[in-house]
Amino acid sequence: MSAEQQPQSDGRPHAYDLIEDGRRIAQLEWLARPRSALGWYLTEGSVPPQRLFVDTAIDELARDTRSPEHAWDLHAELAAILSTALALDAAGRVLYPSRLRPTRRFRRPISAGRYEIHVTDADPAILARAVPELHLDAVSNVAVLAGELVSGGLELALQRITLLGGRVVAVFSDDQRHDG
Repeated sequence: MSAEQQPQSDGRPHAYDLIEDGRRIAQLEWLARPRSALGWYLTEGSVPPQRLFVDTAIDELARDTRSPEHAWDLHAELAAILSTALALDAAGRVLYPSRLRPTRRFRRPISAGRYEIHVTDADPAILARAVPELHLDAVSNVAVLAGELVSGGLELALQRITLLGGRVVAVFSDDQRHDG
C-alpha cells in the first residue's frame, strides 16, 4: 500500500483498503462519531458497513457519555492506533472464516520463535501499526519486521501484511539461520 492509497489528510486517517490478489476486497475503517458508534467497521462491496468486535475497551469507550469531549477524543484516537492490529485480525476472521478451521487433522500453528519478515509495497508507518509486536526497519522500498512471535503469531502477521496489500518477499526464522 502506497501513501497515495491511504492519504492521511482527508480526515479519515484510520481507513485501510484490504487487498487480495492486487484488488480491493473491502475497507476497514475506524469511526469515532457518533460516540455510541465508536469502533472498527468492515465494508465489503455495496453491503452496509459491519461493526467488528475488536476489544471490550472499545465498547466501554463507546458507552462513555461522561468524559469531556477533548479527553474522549484523545482516548478514541489512542484506541484506534493501539487496536489496528486487532481490527485487522477481526477483519481477517470475517473475510476468511474457513481459515479458522484446521484443514488437517491435528493441525498446529507454526511454532513460536524469532522471525524476520521482508515486505515490499507497504507503507512502513502502517506496517508498524499492523504488526506492533515486531520491530520495524525500513530500507529503500523494503520493510524488515523482526522479533519474537508466539505460536500462531507468524500466520496472523502475514495475514495482516497481505490484507494491507504488502508483498512478503522473504521470511526467515532462527531455525533457518542456524541450519546454514
